[in-house]
Amino acid sequence: MKKQMYFNDMIFLSHGNKIIIKDKEGSKGMKYLTISELGKINYFNLYNRALRHGIHNFYKINSNIDCVIIKGKILFYENRNLINTLEINNGSRPLRKGVVYKEDYIIYSEYYGNKGREPIHVYKYNYINDKKEIVYTFNDIRHIHFIQEDINNSNYLYIGTGDLDDECGIYKFDLINHILQVIGGGSQMWRAVSLLQTNKFLYWGTDNPSGTNYIMRYNLESNRVEKLQQIDGPAYYSARAKSNEMYIATTIEDRKRHKAIIYRTLDGQNWDKYLEFKKDALHTKYFGYGLVEFINNQEELNELMYNLIGLKE
Repeated sequence: MKKQMYFNDMIFLSHGNKIIIKDKEGSKGMKYLTISELGKINYFNLYNRALRHGIHNFYKINSNIDCVIIKGKILFYENRNLINTLEINNGSRPLRKGVVYKEDYIIYSEYYGNKGREPIHVYKYNYINDKKEIVYTFNDIRHIHFIQEDINNSNYLYIGTGDLDDECGIYKFDLINHILQVIGGGSQMWRAVSLLQTNKFLYWGTDNPSGTNYIMRYNLESNRVEKLQQIDGPAYYSARAKSNEMYIATTIEDRKRHKAIIYRTLDGQNWDKYLEFKKDALHTKYFGYGLVEFINNQEELNELMYNLIGLKE
């Protein structure tokens, strides 16, 4: 089972075509939701990995509204009844940190290869009224890696782009006035797949597949960026616990060069290797990279919860 989200003292997990619910103490899980768009074959992990099927992400927007991301679609349920389906036209899905969930709409972007460098849109989709609109368009980039809500002001979003040097950037977007502010960009130093936020700083691990990678810190007051330390391999996802410990996980894009490592910090300055994992035997071309996913709403939990994709314990 894949741990997806913590909400109201319960853990939501995905398994095959179902969402399972259980408490933190590990009680026997109960079926919460069946995804009718998926079949019984989706209980086979290798099938899902090879064809990018299965439940990629689950998010409880509130007590009544659930969002499920599968290949090519984002599904919305109210009281466990399907109310709307958003078709993804390009790529299979947004990345795990590529969607911001609001009370009656989401903000997202499509994630795909985009070799022709077509314009990349940031969309607002009202899942109650089934209405989609473009709120911003990026030109001359490959794609968007993340869209995350500013923890200090919900009217702002942080957006990360890639992949070539001049395509990499971190931006702050005003949802009310649709104004984009450049935080920084122009090199692999600004290529990130997720952000960690505190009141004063932004943190990220760089996602440079062929060069040296670092844990970065950006001071929101002085606008100063610094390299805190070098890390082994490109970083994808990150999480903060209720205790304020922060975690950044590297991925395995080249099994000959590095392991997947979770780095941890207690103070934001010093980062240590917390856990290490090796790639499984399956080829990355057909079954994907080895990566670590963190549970949604990890910031409400002291215990770190994560999923290993293509990795061995």
